[in-house]
Amino acid sequence: MPINNRKEPFRYTLKEPMNFEIYILSINGMDGPPKPIQAELLDISRSGCQLAFPLSLPVENNDIRIAINLKLFEDLLYIEGTLRWGLEKNMSWYYGVQLDVEKEDQDRLSREMRMLAGQGKIVVK
Repeated sequence: MPINNRKEPFRYTLKEPMNFEIYILSINGMDGPPKPIQAELLDISRSGCQLAFPLSLPVENNDIRIAINLKLFEDLLYIEGTLRWGLEKNMSWYYGVQLDVEKEDQDRLSREMRMLAGQGKIVVK
């Protein structure tokens, strides 16, 4: 797996990856394709996550903005973020995302992660 460069103390690793859709909003300021991409959420924190999806994107030296529509437990969350790194392993692509969580959604995201932990679906690392 990728090298851990995050500075956040808690990362919630999902015991089973969660399927959802992402959208590429822009690449270097140019609009991305409107079609959703099927992705898997592998881990998440208040400020970042790790995704896997079957598309190679040139993360280095490019500003790639994505949008995530994700239901962790109860609430559907819309979160935008920036791809920070990408790694190919076993014919799958893994990406680190720096999330831009709106202030009003920060508590909802934390609550959703705590509910997943309470259900035993994630492990705190």
